[in-house]
Amino acid sequence: MKLKEMQKYVEIFGEQDTRQIFPTLNSGEIHIWSASFSGSPLFVTLCRQCLSDVEIQRLSFYEFEEAKNNYLMSQGGLKILLSLYLHLPSDQVKIGRHTKGKPFSLDDKQLYFNISNSGDQVVFAFSKSGEVGIDIEEIRPLIELDELIEKNFSQKEREYIDASLSDRLERFFKFWTVKESYLKAIGEGMRLTPDNLEFTIEKNDFKLQGVKGFFEHQDRISKSFDAGQKYHGTLTYLGEATKVEKTFILK
Repeated sequence: MKLKEMQKYVEIFGEQDTRQIFPTLNSGEIHIWSASFSGSPLFVTLCRQCLSDVEIQRLSFYEFEEAKNNYLMSQGGLKILLSLYLHLPSDQVKIGRHTKGKPFSLDDKQLYFNISNSGDQVVFAFSKSGEVGIDIEEIRPLIELDELIEKNFSQKEREYIDASLSDRLERFFKFWTVKESYLKAIGEGMRLTPDNLEFTIEKNDFKLQGVKGFFEHQDRISKSFDAGQKYHGTLTYLGEATKVEKTFILK
């Protein structure tokens, strides 16, 4: 990537030269990035500049402003970060999709990534240690909470969620991000639902116990990460030795 291309991203990293502070992603590492629509006006502007004409047109399909903002930050932010990891101008970044819908980098197939958004937050995970899944959820009241718990969780899982009425909503969202991040990591998030997975919970650690359906899966690690106040976030990945870096904040 040319210096001119990098300089337009300088302010969102808070340094004079992006080359000095943009982290190098090594094998065995995962980087998590986070941005907020309400707190990152420059980032949002740069995201819009990175969208193609087709992607700009898609913004008009979203009825609600929150959904528009999430799409804008997710797609534009992904191109910004990929361009910096790949050392390419953002308009040269090429993204493909696997047969099951999960996006991947056409420029470097050993660079894995995943995205999630909720509320005014968007998070990105980048890995060179195999496929990764990330999910974030804003903790918010849900009218259909009882129905969602009944439909998507096993009896043992429901017992865990219902064990504390005061924490019931938080337990639901935490458990939801565990299941969603796992499904996204294995590339099945587009066609399978959380009820296909059953986890056991011991000392607040989640471990996959059973799987419904016919798809290839491996033992994976699911860990919570700091997603900010009123949010839960979970990252799912391969390898006990994999190092998960702290969340990098886009200003």
